[in-house]
Amino acid sequence: MTLACEHLNYAPADPGDATTVAPLAGAPVLLEEEDLTILHLIAAGRRRVDIAKATFSSITKVDERTRRLCHVLAADNRQHLAALAAVYGLVTGEPLPGVPGIRPYVSEDDQKVLDLVAAGLSSSRIAARLQCDVDPVNTAMTRLTFAFSADNRYQLAAHAVLLEAVACRAVSPRFPATALSELPPFHVTVTGTGVLLHATPPLPLPSVAPARRSPAGSVPPARAPDPSEADRGKRPVAESRGAPAPLPPELATWVNNYVGRHPTWELPKDGSGARSWRMSAPEGIIELRVPRTHSDLQREVSAHRHAIGRLGAGQAPRLLGFDPRLRALLTRQPRGERVDDAPDRGLHLRESVHEQAGQLLRILHESTLGAGDRHAQAVENTSRYLDYIDRVLERIDPPVLAGHRAVIRRRLVVLREDLPQLPVAFCHGSFGFGAWRWQRVTRSVALTGFERSQVMAAAVDFARPSLLWAEYPALQNAFVRGYGRSLDEWERRLLGDFAVLAALEDLWHTNPRDDAKTYARFAGALRTAAGQLPVPETVTAVRRTEAPTG
Repeated sequence: MTLACEHLNYAPADPGDATTVAPLAGAPVLLEEEDLTILHLIAAGRRRVDIAKATFSSITKVDERTRRLCHVLAADNRQHLAALAAVYGLVTGEPLPGVPGIRPYVSEDDQKVLDLVAAGLSSSRIAARLQCDVDPVNTAMTRLTFAFSADNRYQLAAHAVLLEAVACRAVSPRFPATALSELPPFHVTVTGTGVLLHATPPLPLPSVAPARRSPAGSVPPARAPDPSEADRGKRPVAESRGAPAPLPPELATWVNNYVGRHPTWELPKDGSGARSWRMSAPEGIIELRVPRTHSDLQREVSAHRHAIGRLGAGQAPRLLGFDPRLRALLTRQPRGERVDDAPDRGLHLRESVHEQAGQLLRILHESTLGAGDRHAQAVENTSRYLDYIDRVLERIDPPVLAGHRAVIRRRLVVLREDLPQLPVAFCHGSFGFGAWRWQRVTRSVALTGFERSQVMAAAVDFARPSLLWAEYPALQNAFVRGYGRSLDEWERRLLGDFAVLAALEDLWHTNPRDDAKTYARFAGALRTAAGQLPVPETVTAVRRTEAPTG
């Protein structure tokens, strides 16, 4: 299970490498009696269903409280939460069953594994951290579990701290490299309903339930950077491998705790202004992103948790971790070749590809991500997208838009007026061939490029595929068959407008000097789509008097 505030803790590091970091001081947080009970049961190695029974709650309610506890204690997961609860003194050895009376002997090699267990790492991540196979790690964990009278990793993490088999620094670099008994007590006030914890990280609590917010709901909208020549030619989905580029030291330490050290190359900045790196690991292609703003990070993490995660294994990226302090996001990308990279093979013209893409899009669109009025949220986000395209329109080379600029501006006005009529959905944002991956072994489609994902008008995601529908109607039928419903009246009426906007955006992100062939293809798609827009009489008159260009 992915916890709501997974990886909010500072990255675990080797005690010898870490520097002393004073515990953060934030506003006091009240932990109720039920919170303390859940902490106690997690440290005792109890399952979620058993915790729900013991607290007379539902599993959903237990998960919500666990997410909040992970945030309050800055824990990566339940295993890490058990260790941190012991450090904070919220779980003690006296009432906790099964804690051995004396600390068992631990070899030097097993101690390295135990330190990382207390830091919340799984077997695979410990193996990556120690640069060894996972089998020796599992063997060591079996020995440690037996030696510490634990039933699972949660108990092992708590027992290791309580028996002072690990230094507090091993649990988190926020603590000094001392044993638990030498750690100064935290300021905890006992209340009538629980305890008041005073030393907590001052981090914004991630949204796990609808809250009173702006009409945009709990997910910050994607604010596209203002288009400029500096952004020109940076396509939203980049695949080319550049020269090896080392990560900044702090990012490298954080990434190494998850996937170990691997050759890294930096990708060109995408349309959202984020910096991205990729590395090839045994588990697949790993991508590290540093979004432009903290709001972008929160939006992308929320998208992964509540929408992208609904897609099956191998069908979409998987969130491995994130860190608000570093504004970093780590994902494992699905394998496969870009559909638009093999025009000679005709992947983009296969009905089966379009049908599968429609199926995946329907799953994404049916996500319930968002709080408050989703319709108002979609109208606001789509309006912001239209504003961005309007600014792009001012900067596109005149020859490309010869005779069409006035028509497109008029259609932007129409779109703004008709937006409230359109069905809404959680959109991919850049849905098209560039974001589709063809997996030859399974003959299936996967999706990538979710940087612009947010609640918008569903027609935004129909735009790029529709550029082929006029010439290949069978592709539209295949897509609709996979999507599970036909376009409604308003979507059919405005789809051509959204297709023009998508073509404009793709053209803007393609540099004619670097990729003249792709630029010419996008320019041709834009002219074709713009030529099919309805033309008011006043615009027709302007066209007749307009001097030809290019």
